[in-house]
Amino acid sequence: MTIKKFQNTIKLTNDGKLSLFFVGTGSAFTKTNYQNNLLLIKGDKHILIDCGTLCPYALETTYNTKITKIRNVILTHPHADHIGGVEEMVLLGKYVTKEPINIIIPKPFKKKLWNESLRGGIQFSEEGVMKFEDYFKELPNKKIQSKPFDIFHASLGTLDLKLFRTRHVTTRFNSLRNSQVSYGVLIDERVLFTADTQFNEPQLRFLLNKYKTIEYIFHDCDVSGYSAGVHASYDQLCSLPPEIRSKTYLCHYNEAVNEIDALVDGFAGLAKPGVYYNI
Repeated sequence: MTIKKFQNTIKLTNDGKLSLFFVGTGSAFTKTNYQNNLLLIKGDKHILIDCGTLCPYALETTYNTKITKIRNVILTHPHADHIGGVEEMVLLGKYVTKEPINIIIPKPFKKKLWNESLRGGIQFSEEGVMKFEDYFKELPNKKIQSKPFDIFHASLGTLDLKLFRTRHVTTRFNSLRNSQVSYGVLIDERVLFTADTQFNEPQLRFLLNKYKTIEYIFHDCDVSGYSAGVHASYDQLCSLPPEIRSKTYLCHYNEAVNEIDALVDGFAGLAKPGVYYNI
């Protein structure tokens, strides 16, 4: 993997190699590094994984790239640091570019996203009562695994995308069925991006065993420790074996990250915003 610095504006096309660009790497309430939203670029295709509250602002003010340039999106779960900028994105799509936003979304999440998160802000317009399909064009995805957890498969050009169900916020019964829907994303079977998740070593081991081509992991990390049980804590991640830590970059961190040394503790490092990770 090579790392290339951002210059002037985000390039949404490349020579066909997989490129990852973190719009931000911060946690929900951090005031630095924006929020943990990830842009994938491969050939003439791009897709944004999550569009948090700060994402449109970060794109335009820091990266000189308007949110209207982003045409494809995956949303991993309904917390504001992951969907807070979606209302702006889709309203601009409808009224400015006149194009719906392409979305890859598993069926269990689609209805919840609309009814419980987005509908209240954008269902009414001068045209009448709007529906999900008035703002989004749903791209095909297919469930390819149910146990031990759901996996959905989709593709965008040559980008291969697998969304796997994660444990992020679970109820006191610790049941996925009765808990918030959340997903991580496996990219080209080479890069594992957990999005927001509790520490789940069995799931990591399952995916690494099933997809032996995984080279890099970008893992949610709570450094402060106050949200352990919702996010994977740094101490928990330090308990992973060296062969997993050595391919793991930490993201979704807050300012307390300055108190640790991820390299000394055997990790590949901290994910950084505003650079291209070219795989």
